[in-house]
Amino acid sequence: MSLPPYIYVDHRLPDADTVRDVLEGRTLTPLGEAERLERLHRVFYPVFRVTVRYESDEGQWFGSEEREDTVFLDGLWADNDAHVSRYAEDTGKLQNVATGDFDFGDGPGLGPSVLLQFQVDNDTAGDLIPERVADWARQRDAGRGDRADVFLQKLRENYGLPGEFDPAGFDEVTEVTRVYLPFWLAEYRGETADHSIMLAFREPDASEREFKRHGWLSEFIADDPTRLAEYGYDLSLDRVQKQLSNEGGGSDDRGTSGATDRSPDRSFGGEDTAGEDEIVQPDGVEMDAESLVTKQVERGFGDVGGMDDLKDTLRHKVIRPLEDPAAFEEYGIGVVNGVLLHGPPGCGKTYIAEALAGEVGHDFIEIGPADLTSKYMGEPAQKVEELFEIARANQPCLLFIDEIDAIAGTRDGDANMNSSEQQMVNQLLTELEGASDDDVVVMGATNLVDDVDGAIRRSGRFDERVEVPPPDTDARREIVEVHLAGRPTADEIDLEGVVETTAGYAASDLELIAENAARKALRAGEEIGESHLLAAADELDSSIPNWGGPEDAEDHVEQPDSADLNARSLVDPDPGIDFDDVGGMTDLKARLEATVIEPLDDPDRFEDYGLDVLNGLLLYGPPGCGKTYMATALAGELGHSFLDVTPADLTSKWMGKPAENVADLFAIAEANAPCVLFVDEIDAIAGNRTGGMNTSEQQMVNQLLAELEDVGEDVVVVGATNLLEDIDGAIRRSGRFDERIEVPPPDTDARREILGVHLRDRPLADDLDWSAVVERTEEYAASDLELVAENAARTAMRADAHIDTDHLIQAVERTTSSLDGWD
Repeated sequence: MSLPPYIYVDHRLPDADTVRDVLEGRTLTPLGEAERLERLHRVFYPVFRVTVRYESDEGQWFGSEEREDTVFLDGLWADNDAHVSRYAEDTGKLQNVATGDFDFGDGPGLGPSVLLQFQVDNDTAGDLIPERVADWARQRDAGRGDRADVFLQKLRENYGLPGEFDPAGFDEVTEVTRVYLPFWLAEYRGETADHSIMLAFREPDASEREFKRHGWLSEFIADDPTRLAEYGYDLSLDRVQKQLSNEGGGSDDRGTSGATDRSPDRSFGGEDTAGEDEIVQPDGVEMDAESLVTKQVERGFGDVGGMDDLKDTLRHKVIRPLEDPAAFEEYGIGVVNGVLLHGPPGCGKTYIAEALAGEVGHDFIEIGPADLTSKYMGEPAQKVEELFEIARANQPCLLFIDEIDAIAGTRDGDANMNSSEQQMVNQLLTELEGASDDDVVVMGATNLVDDVDGAIRRSGRFDERVEVPPPDTDARREIVEVHLAGRPTADEIDLEGVVETTAGYAASDLELIAENAARKALRAGEEIGESHLLAAADELDSSIPNWGGPEDAEDHVEQPDSADLNARSLVDPDPGIDFDDVGGMTDLKARLEATVIEPLDDPDRFEDYGLDVLNGLLLYGPPGCGKTYMATALAGELGHSFLDVTPADLTSKWMGKPAENVADLFAIAEANAPCVLFVDEIDAIAGNRTGGMNTSEQQMVNQLLAELEDVGEDVVVVGATNLLEDIDGAIRRSGRFDERIEVPPPDTDARREILGVHLRDRPLADDLDWSAVVERTEEYAASDLELVAENAARTAMRADAHIDTDHLIQAVERTTSSLDGWD
């Protein structure tokens, strides 16, 4: 593709001679006085300048006003949005320049200037933010307020939308313009030619902090120097690789470990990248790398149907820390060395691991026990060592160890483990310890966490443990669609019936149902229809019935035979917090102590005085003030399991199904007693019945009333609502919810504690004035305070400073209380 004759830029760079003169008088790299400027390239990075129109009531006494904001989106579609968005606020009037004014080269090597191509069209770019707003709206409409808040935070964080942006007021994208961000890229070398460092900048006399601001670009290019050819106009990938090879970087100087240097200071043109897409076989390694390594994994999270919670967890805990490890480590947001996936068999742990590799652009290695075991003494340990050598030689790499418990099971005096097996486990521990020094993510998979050796599980080897549960509704629908693809199906086939019926089934079960349905249709000479799928599902029991682990496991969850709802997705056997974790709120905790905890601790004494043990509790108050957190802490204080349910878990379009779900819910609570059953937004399930309620909804409310009447003493039912008046009168009457307790906005001590919790393990200024911050947050919800802490941390990170009083006060001023107008 030829160069466009004119382009818009947001900044004019000084000329090359001026840059060289200034750089000559500065020492900018760890190479010190030995540094010499090897190359200087002008790089034009593409961004979409997108104008967003929306309604906002920020700063308005009445009504709202129409606003427009401009954001930058990554034109390479390479997930650099968070980096390029920072330049939008500094951009004034765009400048139109002629590409003919720059030398893009016509010889065998890179020219002094490189113009990177846009990878998607304007329409695709213009659709991105509306699509993300639609994602937010789906979470909100499904009653998942916490998830919707996460989506809103991502909108602001990834695309630079301001704090006052309200997706509910989003109108449209009014303009999309192609713009280029110009940078100078300088490559420095030391006294020897085998080490180089690359810097990105705009002004050569800028401060060190300003150089760091542009460091993302040098890291992006240094991570793969051929990106200049991959994305550049009029550049040949072969030409660039030839140039890099001819300049002395053709030899492989990785050492015996086979580890490739992919650190941020990787040479701009040092090593030979001609074999970039080839699998590396380390010297002296007998295991065949070709049979183990998958290059350029095509699968990503977009290929994983449903499982939104799981994907969000992996994005938060794995992907984002990998993108910016230094910042995440300093600001206490977490960097992982390894991830342990656990959950029932046949539910997609391998599929998720491969999709994660594709999402982060890593090579993928999958290995199982059969690949490592051997009858020969010492060979299993050697195979483990060679496996990690192959991973290091092909980094960045995701190494997936399936059934890790069969390789490194619990070693509590197991007489069946021979010397060779012990050597293998010890070698695995050693390799895991050193994996954090390389660009290798290690993922293990097991059905039960407790079956894995404790030394393997401890922090530093597998920092994160993530459950892969049975597929949720969206995932089951997607899996069935995948296995029906290419087969003759009836027009407008309705999958909802089989999706509802197969709750608690594994992914492998759904594949078998699709295959059996196809056989039934073939025998009948018909296209595959809903009746075939339902018949196949009816004939097949779930391969993971009552999934919850062994009976004596600490995290065991009991699944009643009669219940279709998945107990494991609802019940938390160990809430992990108690009243000590609730800052302030002394009166509220005392009330719960007197009305709930004391009667349960000493029922005989209360019985002597004719006082019943509490049957139910109704928490009410403004949103975001910690009703869910307080209910969880109550469960922890009692030592009970915690069962958290929302309207989305119970409602259904199928007649009678909501009432069945309510019956299942209480069956699960009884099976996992002693238990706190928390029904969030109970008014959405059992609101005032003043008309407009269909038969199925009436059945659900009646079932709830019946269950509340009969619930046992080992189950404490806690309902939550914003307004008491919104709840059906029969639900509120004595005998169903004996106590009604207000959860007000957090008091002074609670606000101080909440801020402290969310700023814990982040760099704080020594002279931080907590009182000055706390007094400004009166009538702020707990969720508002979490957002204040996050925004203050991000502001401090951008300024490369510790979080101080000013950062927090600025964050408070930018964060409007969600309780404004709450009556």
